[in-house]
Amino acid sequence: MGDIRPPDTGDLQVSVEDLDAAAQYVERLKQYVDDTISYEMERIKERMKGDSTNSQAVANGTPFGAYEDARMQWQALTKSTANMEMHLKSLSQKLAGLKKGTEDIAQAFRDAEARNAANGKEIERLLESATPPPTAGGQPPTYPYTA
Repeated sequence: MGDIRPPDTGDLQVSVEDLDAAAQYVERLKQYVDDTISYEMERIKERMKGDSTNSQAVANGTPFGAYEDARMQWQALTKSTANMEMHLKSLSQKLAGLKKGTEDIAQAFRDAEARNAANGKEIERLLESATPPPTAGGQPPTYPYTA
């Protein structure tokens, strides 16, 4: 099949602010699924129940009627509604996982930036505390041993 080369990350730049914004956007999507779409699904299920004040006059009747085709259509509608609810729950869980993963990535980069800043300050401190090389006559320092 050929070899798979790693991606070229030579000019990779990460914006923690953009990652935070992405996590907020995913949260808004999740809220839309949880609140708006799930609410509409509940309304559909309530409407599917039909008029509860008028009970079915025919045994095994559905809001579509009591004929075999009507019962089959009612079963198909009930099954598809249940499947849609299951997919909405799954979508909500996946969006929650995406948000958590995005937040974890952003935090990892924040931690790496903090470590890099601390390491940079430590290097600066060490360089400032080092004694400068002698500049007598522009000659390089001599060493007691030869290679």
